[in-house]
Amino acid sequence: MHKNKIIIFYLLLLLFHVAHVFEEAWGHFWIMDSIFGPGRFLALNWLLLCIPFVLFYFTLNEKRWAYILSIVYAGIMILNGIGHNIATLVTGRYFGGFAGGFTGIGLIIIGTILFYYLKSSLPLRH
Repeated sequence: MHKNKIIIFYLLLLLFHVAHVFEEAWGHFWIMDSIFGPGRFLALNWLLLCIPFVLFYFTLNEKRWAYILSIVYAGIMILNGIGHNIATLVTGRYFGGFAGGFTGIGLIIIGTILFYYLKSSLPLRH
């Protein structure tokens, strides 16, 4: 069981996720400027951030469904980081474009490690 590593990497991924939202806001991620506006963008992101915090709690209590959904969360964060970096490289636009690439690197690395530890520690069905 990798419980201590899961805790450490889950907390790190949550930290990078929060930092990622700040980076998107600071760099004027295009969705924020063209679709939502800063207030709604941040409100939606903070609401979405509540989901992995709840999943973290239930993962600590070794609920199988929380592990499965946390694996999905880690996968989404990996894809999010990859997407920001590819889009920035392809378009050449960071500010007012695809801001989020710097923390996206952390999402990729930490998300991959967490994905592995969650998958290898998935509790058996009760």
